[in-house]
Amino acid sequence: MNVEELKHNVFSSTLEQNYADRAPDFAKRFLKWFLENILRLDEFETDDACVDAKHDKGVDAIYVDDVSEVVSIIQSKTKTSDKATLGDTELKDFFGTLAQFKSKEKIENLAAETKNERLKQAITRNGVSEKIEAGYEVKGIFITNIQANADAHNYLQKIDSIELYDAVEISRDYVDLEVDGGISQEFRFDISDSDVIKYDAGGAATRIFLTPALNIIKMDGISDGSLFDQNVRLSLGNTKVNKSIKSSIKQKTEHGDFPLYHNGINVLCREILHEDDHSLSVQDYVVVNGAQSLTSLLSEKSKITDDLKILVKLIEVKGDTSLSQKITRNSNNQNAIKARDMKSNHNIQDRLKVEIDKISEGEIAYEIKQGEKNKGKEIIPNEAAGLVLLAADLEQPWSCHQKYKVMDDLHSDIFGRPNVTGSRVLALWRCFQSTQEALPEIEDNSFANYTLTKYFLLYSVMNIIKDDPTGSNVLKSIDQVAKNKKFNDLATGFSKLAVSAAIDLNAEIDPEDEEHFDYKNLLKSQRWCKHMSAKLVAQHKKDVRRSKADSVEEIFGGLLT
Repeated sequence: MNVEELKHNVFSSTLEQNYADRAPDFAKRFLKWFLENILRLDEFETDDACVDAKHDKGVDAIYVDDVSEVVSIIQSKTKTSDKATLGDTELKDFFGTLAQFKSKEKIENLAAETKNERLKQAITRNGVSEKIEAGYEVKGIFITNIQANADAHNYLQKIDSIELYDAVEISRDYVDLEVDGGISQEFRFDISDSDVIKYDAGGAATRIFLTPALNIIKMDGISDGSLFDQNVRLSLGNTKVNKSIKSSIKQKTEHGDFPLYHNGINVLCREILHEDDHSLSVQDYVVVNGAQSLTSLLSEKSKITDDLKILVKLIEVKGDTSLSQKITRNSNNQNAIKARDMKSNHNIQDRLKVEIDKISEGEIAYEIKQGEKNKGKEIIPNEAAGLVLLAADLEQPWSCHQKYKVMDDLHSDIFGRPNVTGSRVLALWRCFQSTQEALPEIEDNSFANYTLTKYFLLYSVMNIIKDDPTGSNVLKSIDQVAKNKKFNDLATGFSKLAVSAAIDLNAEIDPEDEEHFDYKNLLKSQRWCKHMSAKLVAQHKKDVRRSKADSVEEIFGGLLT
């Protein structure tokens, strides 16, 4: 990504394409894009963090990192003019905003005084005042789609409480997983302060050594992700591992001990060109285990000292593809690699990938590893499919914000069932998509755009269908629907029920109490979700009896014939 791509007249179309259903305008879409692509929060954390609305007291988002013990206060300022630059005025205003979070008393006063219920709920939900009192650091993050000018940079040199992400910094930090991987050039490792262990394993020359972090972050391909093309974990998320690494980097007293508690990185190269007591040069290289480490190091490069060294295992594979794949697979097979990383090699996921490819005649790719090259195809990420199954089949929409469990604790419950076939995944995915088309019918836009809402609506419509014998039979016979090539009919009928349910949902929300409607908490409540869904099922029955709505039998009666 370059600076020009962030300009309003260019970036607005990208944001509209990807965030139109989650935010109403460029400014709010830009904020969510930043949280997910630069801070690398997932969509649930992003939605929970955003409080941008009238009377927001200069706060657009709040994110609490309990691992690093940091409360991030985020303000976003976007400009439509291509010629605009960011000066120091708005940064000074933001500095004043941060003063509201200096103490527990100030935060409680802010929560009591603000007319923005979303801000008040976020402060309460995250326990911000208690955590600040307990010693959490307050960090201000100011983001903008334009470049900062000299006045802005001069002001920031005087304070350390604001981290600026202008167009230059954002373009530098953005990781584009569509960029082709592998670095076809030479790189020199600094080994002047390290002994080198040399051995030959099955014909592959191997070297193990320590190298300065300042040396290794000069490797190309860290920012755009191309260095990690063979890494099973291409998702460089804001994980606990990343946070722990960054925390260690910030503690300069720990730099000398870094190799003691860090696993190091594995590098494959085509050829070792030269080695002496001071350096080791290689040609054509790729990192197969260490994406999180190198990305974290690069993002904190200003805090790295000469004492911080990284353990490197370097293997010369001489273009042997099978050997490279075996090393990649086994080097990632350790306790630190979890969830989707290793499930990408699970036979259940492989089977679903093949089945969906066959059913869709190659037009749809079931993505089991982020960063796969599937250009021109519709993508169904396996994690996203897991959330759909969690809401629709396991009937737990209130758990869908716990995305990390899908490929971990709940993997066998979600995917390891005989009826979870490629046909079922594809059918429920189509139903989920049609559910999202019904969201505009919800009058409370903030509620409609909240990520968990679509899973609740999916769950509720599934309950309406299951309550009818014909509908229940259809859901048990998805493979037959696939054979009859009636996925579109299934989705159309589902959409019809979803629209009705969304309209009925409006009647259950008191418009006079809309500001106090804390949907971010309620949608995570099993009790509330079950109770509200039962109301929607009952309302549909009433509408059918009163001839105000088609029955499930009328909608789905012909799908199995």
